[in-house]
Amino acid sequence: MAITFKVDSTTAEGTFIRVLRDGVPFGKILDAVGFYRFYEADREKLGSADLKDVNLDRLKTAIQSRYERG
Repeated sequence: MAITFKVDSTTAEGTFIRVLRDGVPFGKILDAVGFYRFYEADREKLGSADLKDVNLDRLKTAIQSRYERG
């Protein structure tokens, strides 16, 4: 299952990146003041995230490592 990333929008508050699995929406990454949070599906929870990191590339690698299996 291939995980890919597509910048959906950028605002003054940050960037919204759509996470796709085999071309189908799977989750989202929100950039809030340089801190990136990944939410699987549409389960965004205030103050909580499935994965998070200050480095976007490292977060993308973590998402691929966790969700590209099987």
